[in-house]
Amino acid sequence: MIEKTRVFGYDRRMYYRQKRVKNYVPLLALAGAVIVLVGAGWLARGAIREFWYDVTRPALPPAVEYVPPTPTTTAATSTAAVPTPTPTKPSPKPPTPAPTIQAEVNLAVPWLLQAPKQNWVQPFEDACEEASLLMVDAYYDGRGRGWTADEGIEDILDVVAFEDETYGYNKDTTAADVANTAKVKFGYKNTVVMDATEANIKKMLNEKRPVIIPAYGKALNNPNFRNGGPEYHMLVIKGYNKDGSWITNDPGTRRGADYVYPKQLLLDAIHDFDPRDMRTGRKVMIVVIP
Repeated sequence: MIEKTRVFGYDRRMYYRQKRVKNYVPLLALAGAVIVLVGAGWLARGAIREFWYDVTRPALPPAVEYVPPTPTTTAATSTAAVPTPTPTKPSPKPPTPAPTIQAEVNLAVPWLLQAPKQNWVQPFEDACEEASLLMVDAYYDGRGRGWTADEGIEDILDVVAFEDETYGYNKDTTAADVANTAKVKFGYKNTVVMDATEANIKKMLNEKRPVIIPAYGKALNNPNFRNGGPEYHMLVIKGYNKDGSWITNDPGTRRGADYVYPKQLLLDAIHDFDPRDMRTGRKVMIVVIP
């Protein structure tokens, strides 16, 4: 009788133990599936981030190409005698009308990756200044397309060679350096460095002039940057949306064409090169005027 009870008790314990194991099987399978999905999501995080950016990015206004101003014509003069007009009291000069600020602007600025073959070595690793200036020059030149990789490398190296000869360096050129390069290398006589305010940026864009800005790259919070972004960066603002976000051509990422930055985030990140602390550089912008 004792032996039978022991055997029965043992069998009973085994029965409930196996039953508990069977109950855990679906939970273990679910946990395994979750782990697999999380791992796959981690490996594909870049593609997922890009997909989400494309889905949530606002529709951009139509891109407007640059149209050179029509040259003024001088009226033909006659050799016949012209009677001397009677002097009159000059009328008061009418006030200059305030520029019209549109609700949205998007200039057709071609995009150039600063590392055209994604070869992130010097000088391309720090060629954002050169690429930004080349994009603005291409806009004024009426270039309707981007660059092939070989064309991009050739044009960037050409600007780098000028900087090395002129300044003795090509890395981390300041806003003043870039403005000087636009004048001397590209032949733009009217190039200015001015305060980078929202009003000034929008005024220039409404005058069909793209704006080059220097920035503390890590404050841009661009998820496509490597290692959180560069300490010093430069890019082109080519427009803005109705919600105030800025439309840019960022040469620092292969996803940089028409990249949209939140309004205040970009304004806060603007800083000229300062070797002591990039976050303390002046808030300036470069405007190249043909």
